[in-house]
Formats: sequence, structure tokens, C-alpha cells
Amino acid sequence: MIGQIIGGRYQIIEVLGKGGFGVTFTAIDTGRPGNPRCVVKQFKPVSTDSYILQVGKRLFDTEAEKLERLGNHDRIPRLLAYFQEQEEFYLVQEYIEGHDLSRELISGTQLSEAYVVKLLLDILEVLVFVHQQNLIHRDLKPSNIRRRQIDGQIVLIDFGAVKEITTQVVNSQGQPLFTVPIGTGGYIPSEQAKGQPTFCSDIYAVGMIAIQALTGLNPALGELTTHPQTGEIVWRDRAQVSPKLANIIDKMVRYDYRQRYQSADEVLQAIKAISPKFPPKKLWLGVGILAVITPLVLWIFYQSTNSKPTLATYENRDSGITIKYPENWKLKKTGDDFGELIKFVPKNQKQTDSCLLEVTVNISDLPEQLLSLNEYKNLVLQRIKNNSLNQQIIDASQPETTLSKFNAYKLIYTRQEQQCNLKVMEIGTVRNGNAYYITYTAEINKYPQFLPTVEEIVNSLQIMQVQ
Repeated sequence: MIGQIIGGRYQIIEVLGKGGFGVTFTAIDTGRPGNPRCVVKQFKPVSTDSYILQVGKRLFDTEAEKLERLGNHDRIPRLLAYFQEQEEFYLVQEYIEGHDLSRELISGTQLSEAYVVKLLLDILEVLVFVHQQNLIHRDLKPSNIRRRQIDGQIVLIDFGAVKEITTQVVNSQGQPLFTVPIGTGGYIPSEQAKGQPTFCSDIYAVGMIAIQALTGLNPALGELTTHPQTGEIVWRDRAQVSPKLANIIDKMVRYDYRQRYQSADEVLQAIKAISPKFPPKKLWLGVGILAVITPLVLWIFYQSTNSKPTLATYENRDSGITIKYPENWKLKKTGDDFGELIKFVPKNQKQTDSCLLEVTVNISDLPEQLLSLNEYKNLVLQRIKNNSLNQQIIDASQPETTLSKFNAYKLIYTRQEQQCNLKVMEIGTVRNGNAYYITYTAEINKYPQFLPTVEEIVNSLQIMQVQ
């Protein structure tokens, strides 16, 4: 469907993801000034039987109305359009520039209690609104929670409600018999797995995300265990956490949904009660008034470590690239057997540091028989595997990203270099008979801290077209 225009105006650009319910694309809206990006979700019913299509159309209209209401919240994507075309259903939603929480919840990395408290506050504030609309998200997980680039706010995406139209099983009269359960293993509680989700099913998922952040263990990979007698999640011994927060999380993820918090607001108030206490809301300073508000203080803390730096520009017409980098980083231009190599490192990084942090840009000539992106990606995977037994690939998903607006691969892996536990992200594409790739290397515990800055560098790369 790449390049195809649907709904008379939405031109499909690339595939974001595929699942059992359909395909998600990014697109441009050719009917609006500037052709802004948007997200198009294509849902395919389990059958093209007329009865199923009728049921699907009715459910689709109802759920689109629900998404329209949800879009009234600033931290939920707005519904831009919905329509049926060639026996398939389409939703068009606002595109949220930023990154999802899977970039912050790094496997093997334990995040601080302060981070988790702030994260819970942010998620629950939006979830309270969702539940007030009498809706259950049903698929809360790190990849469905985005950190908005413009302000660092948490945004909930990919609600499971509309997916019902693709999972309904109906009888010959078109009456729904049951619905295939929606959700993701590791974040879905037992009652939801049986097709009976409740509001506290969402609370369970949020609690599992908190446990993942505190322990560095991924629920979706089965890295957490349960007590053989009670069925409760065993996790406290794998985290550094206060008893107060641990007690709240335990109640969020109880096996029996009746023993959990019964509303998102109830959890929100419990988290607020243990949040760090800041100075009074008003402090008199001379003739001025300083309003100190807890969320603002926490946001300032977030900005202090994630604020956008001032960018400088590097351009090389011979290699056909331009790229921007923070002014508080150093640029080093060298060469190697594979082609031109540009390296960026923070200026405050000491030469004596044993575990260096760096971003490199490499341009390599391609042999004629290796011109496709997928072939080159496989070559890179083999190179990583052959380099060292201490390297472990943790994300080698199919191309779901871009580099200089071209389809690109992304690989994330860990490696051991003496006493350094490193995490590496490589993003690359194939153009003009060359391979262009950017590699980010950092200690595992520092990797999340510098990732937003690295994403700025990666997103700024421009590859000139060969005439």
C-alpha cells in the first residue's frame, strides 16, 4: 500500500507495525496545508461475510464515536477521520512526535523510584479520563505509551476498543457470540485473558509497567515469576523500592481483580499521598510570588536531563550528507577501511573514562550483489554475531523506522568490553549504492539519559540524492 492514497487524501508512507488485527501506517494528509503526518490504522474483519461486515460497520461507528470523545484530552491522539473502503475499515489519528516507553524501559536497567512515581502519576492522570468515559484501554504496554517530543508529556495511544470489529465471532444471523481477547502477554490479567476486562484490568497493566521499570525485567518475555500458591507476581527482591510504593504496586497487580484498586483515581490518590513533598504552593520572595507546583517541579527535573540542546551543523558535499549535533558535543572526523567516519562525543566526557559514550556516522560502499535494505541488515546481524560472543541482540525487528526519510533498519544489542556493559543502537539505510548507518554506544545505565539527544542527531541526518 506504500504510496497509495486512501479516503481520497491520506497517502501511505510506511508501515509502522503489523498485528493480528491489521496494519498501522504513517501517512501524509494531502488535504491539509503542509501535508502533516498522521497515523492510519487498517482493520481487517475475520471474514468478508455480509453479516460480519454489517456487525463490523455498526461496531466501527460506535467505537469511532468513543475515540472522538477520547481525543478531547490533550494527551490522547485526536481522531481525524474514519471510513470503510473495499470491505476494510480505516481510522486516521493524530501523529504524536516522540518515542514510546520501550525506549526508556531498558532490559536489565533498574530505574529510580522517583522516575516510577512520576511515570505512574502521568499515566494515571490520563487513565482517569479514559475510565470516566466508561472505556477500558485494554492494551496498555510500553509501546502504547509515548513520550511527546514537544513537551515530554505522556500520551496514551492504540486503544483496544476498535479492535473488536476484527475479532468478533458471529452466528449466521450476524449476532456476536464472543470476542477474541485483546491485550499483550505479560500485561494482561487473568480476567481479561478470559474476555472479561474490567477497569482494574488497565490498572494491572500499569502496575506491570511500574514493576518492569523498577526491576529491569520484561513481563512480555516471561522474565517475572509468580508465587506457586497465590499466583501473585514475585518482584520485590529484584528492585530497590520503598515499602509504601511496593504496597501500592502489589495492590495494582493482584491476581484476583476484586482485590485490586477499583478505579484509576483511587490509585492516583494513593500515589500522590506518597509523592515527595515540595515547599508550600506560594513562597513570598520580595514583592513577587513564586508558585511551586509539584508536577511543574518534576517536569523541570525531567527537562534538566532531557532538554533540547542547541544544534550545530556538519555538512560534507563529497559524501552527500548533512547532520546536526549538540554544540556541547565534540565532532571528530576520521577515516577507516570502510569509508568516512564521523564521531560525536560529549565535551564533558573525560578522556580517562573507561567506558566511552559516542555516536558515529559511517558510509560504506556496497558490493553489487548487496543492494537491498534487508540483505544489508542481515549482513550487519551476521557481523555483530561474529564479532564477539559477549554480544546479545535484544531487538532486531523488521524495518519500522526511517533515516533521512528513507526506510531503515534498527538493531539494538548489548556487548561486554572489559568492565564496561554497553548498549548499542544502530540505524541504517541503503541509498546511492552505499550503506549509511548511525551507531549509538553507551553504558547500559547511561543509555536512556542520552537517548533523546541521540534521536535529535539521527533525525537530523539528510542524505542527498544522486542525480
